[in-house]
Amino acid sequence: MSMTNQYELTPQQENFAQEVVSGETLSDAYRASYKTARMTAKQIHEEASRLAANPKVATRLRAMQATAAEIATLKAADILREVKALALADIGGIMNEDGQLKLLHELPPELRRAVASFEVDKDGVVKYRFWNKLDALEKAMKHLGLYEKDNDQQANPLRELLDSLGGAVIGVSSGKSRKTGER
Repeated sequence: MSMTNQYELTPQQENFAQEVVSGETLSDAYRASYKTARMTAKQIHEEASRLAANPKVATRLRAMQATAAEIATLKAADILREVKALALADIGGIMNEDGQLKLLHELPPELRRAVASFEVDKDGVVKYRFWNKLDALEKAMKHLGLYEKDNDQQANPLRELLDSLGGAVIGVSSGKSRKTGER
């Protein structure tokens, strides 16, 4: 009798599920999980479909896909949060009240995100370099579709010409006579 994991799947079933969630087709996932040398492509496809429909395997697939979607969503949200932090960063907080630059550990987290690098030279002078704010704003604008809205507002000379003709356009001539097909 085969050993099963906590999801009551055999090692081959678990591997099949892992392969499917990683983006493989059912047939390729089946090939990666089982011995298929003597099977036709049709047989592999049928067995893979049957295996994917197995209630335990299907439950495992749904759970793994939900986890993968959650991770992907969190990563996208994290990236957008970082772009937002860079786009809205106010570097005014790098100074102490006495006019001295703060050290990196003294900066608030939202300001530290904007720091690309910093150095303290041999004389103790602190130098900061910040991420490019315009790049962050451009990425945010692309994400929000603001360029598309801007493009829709631009003049389109061809559209304006066609609109001014009020539908009085007959068609484009190919240079051929309609009756004979000759020029």
